[in-house]
Amino acid sequence: MSAIRRPAAMVCAAAMLAGGVAVANAPAASAQVWHDTPAWDVRLPYPLGGEHTIRYSVFPSCKLGEDGRFHQAVAAGARDLDHPVGSFDFSATMFPFNSATISWHNIDTGQRGSQTVQSTGPEVGTQGTITGRGHIAVTVSASKSLFPTFAPGSVVPFGSTTHTEHFIVAPQEC
Repeated sequence: MSAIRRPAAMVCAAAMLAGGVAVANAPAASAQVWHDTPAWDVRLPYPLGGEHTIRYSVFPSCKLGEDGRFHQAVAAGARDLDHPVGSFDFSATMFPFNSATISWHNIDTGQRGSQTVQSTGPEVGTQGTITGRGHIAVTVSASKSLFPTFAPGSVVPFGSTTHTEHFIVAPQEC
């Protein structure tokens, strides 16, 4: 390694290590407030310093069921608003969302469901999930990590953070 490259590599490695320690020391956050849909922005620590705005969202919709009729559904997820979409910028793929677990409970009918999805980019979420008609309580718990693990529901044991938001969805006419 050249004399110029070695110090640059050491600075880069030190910055990544320091950033990973900052995120590892950050507590796992969980909002204790139930939001009306569709979205809620949260400022969370970023491994290289500072904060990023993460948008947690739940979108009600109607989805065609196997019976040929439309049913109430929800789609949910999280998006890092400070990462450019479709960019070839290397930093856009650093510190990706590894996974999100979307849990829902139809308060009116008692139906429940949960789905864990993974991603290696700045956004993670589910597509429309049929929930049955009624008021739906939705919890979105997303994890960002220094390195992707490619295993839903898991994060690297260091340099990762998890945050949870809660939403209430009103009944939809489908």
